[in-house]
Amino acid sequence: MAKLILSQGLALAVVCTCASAFAAPGTPTKPECFDAHERAQLAQKEKKLRAAKQDYSICANAACPKLVRSECEAELPKLDAVLASVIVSALDAGKSDSTIRISIDGTPAEQASGPIELEPGEHLLRAETSDGRSVEKRVTLPEGRRNEKVTLDVPAAAPAAPSPEPPPAPAPAPSRISPAVWVLGGVAVLGLGGFVGFGLSGKGQESDLDSCKPDCKRDDVDAMRRSYLLADISLGVALVAGGVGAYLYVSGNKKQQEQGVFVRAVPLRQGMGARLGASF
Repeated sequence: MAKLILSQGLALAVVCTCASAFAAPGTPTKPECFDAHERAQLAQKEKKLRAAKQDYSICANAACPKLVRSECEAELPKLDAVLASVIVSALDAGKSDSTIRISIDGTPAEQASGPIELEPGEHLLRAETSDGRSVEKRVTLPEGRRNEKVTLDVPAAAPAAPSPEPPPAPAPAPSRISPAVWVLGGVAVLGLGGFVGFGLSGKGQESDLDSCKPDCKRDDVDAMRRSYLLADISLGVALVAGGVGAYLYVSGNKKQQEQGVFVRAVPLRQGMGARLGASF
């Protein structure tokens, strides 16, 4: 009989021990109650009111010893009277958008999830869209301010800058006749004058020689030939100078127009000639 009573006593002790060790999920154990109470007091001294409220809520559980529980229950209303809260809504250019990310003091927060409890004081609220646009707002919450509504409206994306118009074409430079054209024109006129003058002179000399054929003096014959040769040279100079001048005038090529033009006297067997030159 004594052995039976002892066995039943041991079984009862084991059952009681197991029931204490395996508390219901979410129910704090006695050590956890004391730890939460200690953390809450420390957080309250450091003005970390939300953390203090969280730990006071743990040690206020009915499973905690009455002495600790009663003190924790007494502190919760005091914290509720001091803590503030905000209700944040985020918009994209005035339109609701559930994909907008919200953060408070750098910590992500859910929009449209009801009041968000915060310590009194200044806080930085930020909203950011999926394409990187964002807006920030600073709010200052006094003690006990509840359900402060804050709207974060992200501005619309800036319109794409129009492509710059091409610069207007530069105005054409006023046309001017190059000095080379004037020089060549003058040479051409002189050449034509020489052609006419020497040609008429040669023609007159030829007429005079008709009366003395075939016994004309050689000097008179050479003079006639020299006049005709100079007429031919003058005509050639006029044609070349006129052609080059016309080309430079029409082409308008400044580089070509500004090239040097020269006329030089050239000694010939039967007299003097002219040499016209131009570089391109």
